[in-house]
Amino acid sequence: MNWKMMTASVLALCLLNVNHAFAIEWEVWLSDQSNSADISSENPTGTFGSRIVIYESRDIMKAPPGTYFEDDAMFAPTVIEAVDVFPNALEELGANLERLHGMLPHPSHKYMNANFFGSGVGIVGIIDAEGQCTVSGNGFKKCKPIQGNPDQAEKLAKALFRTTGPEGSAPNNHMSFWSADGTKLIVANLSAKLLERIDYDRASDTFTFNKAATLDLVGGRDLTAMEARADSTLPAGRASGVYSNFQLETTPSGAMKEGEGRPNNVVICPIVSGNNKHVYVTFGGGGLFVVDMTTEPMSIVAEYTNDVISGAGCGGVEGGGFVHLNAGASASPAGADDSVFIMYRLPMDYPDGSNPITTPNEPPVIKFFEEKTMDITDEADLPNRRDAHGMTINPTKRYLYQFDRIQNVAEVFDMGKIDNDPNAPMSRQEMAHAGTIDLSGSGFCVGEGGRFVNQDEEEYEMNDDPAPDLVDVSPNGQKLIVAFRGPNPVTVKHAALGSCPGFGVVTLEGDGSTGNLTHVFRTFVEDDTGTKNLSDIHAAVVRIKGPNMPNMAGMMMP
Repeated sequence: MNWKMMTASVLALCLLNVNHAFAIEWEVWLSDQSNSADISSENPTGTFGSRIVIYESRDIMKAPPGTYFEDDAMFAPTVIEAVDVFPNALEELGANLERLHGMLPHPSHKYMNANFFGSGVGIVGIIDAEGQCTVSGNGFKKCKPIQGNPDQAEKLAKALFRTTGPEGSAPNNHMSFWSADGTKLIVANLSAKLLERIDYDRASDTFTFNKAATLDLVGGRDLTAMEARADSTLPAGRASGVYSNFQLETTPSGAMKEGEGRPNNVVICPIVSGNNKHVYVTFGGGGLFVVDMTTEPMSIVAEYTNDVISGAGCGGVEGGGFVHLNAGASASPAGADDSVFIMYRLPMDYPDGSNPITTPNEPPVIKFFEEKTMDITDEADLPNRRDAHGMTINPTKRYLYQFDRIQNVAEVFDMGKIDNDPNAPMSRQEMAHAGTIDLSGSGFCVGEGGRFVNQDEEEYEMNDDPAPDLVDVSPNGQKLIVAFRGPNPVTVKHAALGSCPGFGVVTLEGDGSTGNLTHVFRTFVEDDTGTKNLSDIHAAVVRIKGPNMPNMAGMMMP
């Protein structure tokens, strides 16, 4: 055995011992969209800001079933103001942070993205979740629980970007998604109708906003009107490349990118497949592009119209060799009268950018659940509306959990029972529906009570309305971690009104097809009048914590 092999063997043994010595620990990261900064008598609900709220898994696991408030003496979270992490956003990028819509962990779980969704804001941040760790004299990296005070919060900043504003529009980022290998972050620049890309280089540990990769989802526009920028005070982030300007207005089939069949290409969520090649781009007005994310610019390889794939879908998971997507109620005012809960299964074997599919709606889509009623006119029917949004899958890939923001339920699907025949009747596809988990009735989600009112100026003390949004699953697959919206929601006000902002824990039972809401961890931001809880949690995600372990850079031999 040569010395390199011996070093590798010793290192592997060391890591094995470390893994045995430390159980898996994880955190729940919550994205609080509320304007938590500049709250005053002149601006009682604030003007900018957002909060990052972090709960430790050990607190979640040891808490008895029940409700826990943000100031709980035993189970309180770490609260970090986003403006403390990125204090130079306004000066460097020309916009303040606003509406932290969601965060997702890098595949290494060291980094988190942060998507700020304020009107005209268009900011994406990279957070180093280990930025407060230290390396001791004996070469071990020590990571204590994250601290939220401003001096420590700034250590979490890795990079910050303002995305592109084409001629006639401004950036407005909805979400961004990591590729499976962690080398790309695909950004949904919603109101600018662009798909954008940030590249990660492991060797230099840097993030680059790649302007050359930008895909115009409408076409024909000057992309240089407001070019992407990086916060120069964070040297791990940079913007480079040259835009492909005035891109085609047509798809590979010759159809208009935006037009008949795709009336509004505000990009909702770009769901990335595990092949490090394709991204499934959903639109507010319906339809879908499958995009090769490796080219410059990124390229459309397949296209679907809104009579095949409905709008406003943001849930997406991969499992069993397929990608699963949803469609839900629109965030626009028209969505207040719509009821949409649809589930789709799509293949993964699309071609690359040099050989796109030129026939629309091919290969065919499998629809395995559908409840859809548009433009409801009878007020008595409005409480029965549906809205599919947050989706996750258990680690075994057997069960898919799709949550409904309005009905406060999770529909459970057995992945192995979905019929892969696109012509199969819905009666046959219904066999995949394994059950429904009801989040109401636990008594854990009553309103604040007393002087507090919701967006309609109504007291909500006895409400039981979790309004589940985005969702994740614990590493052992036994608990679903579900974001709960607030009584004064920042976005989707017709569907996201809730009574207990924070997150819920659904403890699964048996084989995972059933479960119950066992815990609610609540968040709180008081407005200046003392009558409103502004907290509005849109996303709850699980980050696996790295163990305190040897500093790998110090152990590697040249």
